[in-house]
Amino acid sequence: MDNSKTEDLNFLLQYIKEQIDKLPITQSKKDKMLEKLLMVHQMTIDAREPRIALVGRRGSGKSSLINALYGSEKQYVSSIKSGTGRGKWLWFPSEDDKKIRLLDSRGLGESEKPTEEFNESNPMDEMKRTVSEELPDVFLFLIKAKETDARIEEDLNELKDLREYVKDEFNYDVPVICVVTQVDEVDPPHYKQVPLDKNVKKAKNIQDAVVLMEKRFEEHEIPLLSTIPVCSYIDFDEDGNIDYDMRWNIDRLANYLIESLPNEAKLKAAKATRVISVKKKFALSIVGIIASISGGIGTQPIPVADLPFITALQGLMVVIIAFIAGKEINTKIAAEFIAALGINIGVAFLVREGVRAAVKFIPGGGNIVSGTVAGGVTFGLGLAAIAYFIEEEDIETSKELLKKGKRKYNEDNSAE
Repeated sequence: MDNSKTEDLNFLLQYIKEQIDKLPITQSKKDKMLEKLLMVHQMTIDAREPRIALVGRRGSGKSSLINALYGSEKQYVSSIKSGTGRGKWLWFPSEDDKKIRLLDSRGLGESEKPTEEFNESNPMDEMKRTVSEELPDVFLFLIKAKETDARIEEDLNELKDLREYVKDEFNYDVPVICVVTQVDEVDPPHYKQVPLDKNVKKAKNIQDAVVLMEKRFEEHEIPLLSTIPVCSYIDFDEDGNIDYDMRWNIDRLANYLIESLPNEAKLKAAKATRVISVKKKFALSIVGIIASISGGIGTQPIPVADLPFITALQGLMVVIIAFIAGKEINTKIAAEFIAALGINIGVAFLVREGVRAAVKFIPGGGNIVSGTVAGGVTFGLGLAAIAYFIEEEDIETSKELLKKGKRKYNEDNSAE
């Protein structure tokens, strides 16, 4: 986020922390709320671009996969060609539009000697040097479905060596996701309909490739987060809009990818993806955290849990959801969205005077809100914001989701 957004968010987070400290609840409950608030801080103020290391031989589908996940046609082009270095950090989609940090390699096990000079004495040392410059958050090991029975022992041995180097030197155990690519090419090759596993024979062959790769990783003692078969085939028109889409399992991969990232890299990874279901899932996790904090004030009405505290939480949540959706938004627009839904919790004051003035407005008494009401309204508002900003539904649909969300929260928490 830019500096102005960060400043507002930082102010909101600090204000919320101060109010949690004042709540007349047990210290253990405060600690749980503050722990959740820290997660939000890591995901917003500390947010950075994810660092993804791509490992796979030439032709394994790295460019296609990244485009299917995050970009459009020809935005990502590998600089690692025959005769060049073993690995380079690149910005995707470009130096002028920095969304994701990618470490691209020609394939750890490829033995031909590059013509480009190395800074180190051998290719593996060069790769370690590159990894040391920017630690990857996750390794994506790509292998074509029809090549899972090919000789890849050297690749896996060097991947293991690289992971152990990072763990020994930097005390970080880099997670690995094995991506079995181009599964549309397995027998029967004529079956190209999504979902690809609807064909019994193709489904079996895809699963056989997955099982084989899991066996290979186990033999090389490399822990796997998951092995995911995918088809990344997608075409775009001249304006960058999807023209033909045969993607399969990309949403599943994106979910695993984001879940594997550190908190500070999750937000921008979710924003960058083209997969709406992934944006929605990550936004729901934010809603759950914020609603939990809001509802954590207790089941009994507590005067100190006043309107600006709840307003600050809700405004923070809406701004984050809008950011995930890729919208340009500020706290004033977030407040106007809340007001448009008919939620009247100090919102008019927030719109008129701004966040900083609003949180200083402490009612002398009354305006008491219970934890159940606060949590329910916040959860419903979160669902409404996801519908409006991420799914691009109209305001009336968002209002209905606000009501459904409040009911669901109350039902889920009534037995507690």
